[in-house]
Amino acid sequence: MTIADDRRAVTDLLLDYAELVDAADLDGVVGLFTADATLDYGFGRTVTGTEALRAFYRDGPFATYRATSHHISNVRVAVDGNRATARCYVYAWHERRDGTQAEAWGRYLDDLVRTADGWRIARRAIRAAGERGFPAPEGLSSAFERPARRG
Repeated sequence: MTIADDRRAVTDLLLDYAELVDAADLDGVVGLFTADATLDYGFGRTVTGTEALRAFYRDGPFATYRATSHHISNVRVAVDGNRATARCYVYAWHERRDGTQAEAWGRYLDDLVRTADGWRIARRAIRAAGERGFPAPEGLSSAFERPARRG
């Protein structure tokens, strides 16, 4: 497999995530992560491991939203043997079960590993440059931590 093939495979994984999360496919989404993966929502909020990820998606986004639409762009992939990093932009629209809506404009910052089943996400950090309609958790200034800036 060439580096170009690996980059395509990682990009496909990122696109698969958007499709599967919008379909509320719990097994599909969880299957994109390694067994010990960490999902980092910022401000120290993390979810680690298959069962915790399963509970997070089932009881969180899949229970809260009746529809979502995730859009991935600006994909950058760097491959180093059996490890890779991926950075992409995401626009995510959400409709709650009561009909109210929320949107976020942000980034997925991923560390990936090659497994016998293909590339899997070992760590995902979600950072949002902007958001609308998401309540800030108690004690936080916003629902999402902002991406780091250089200047």
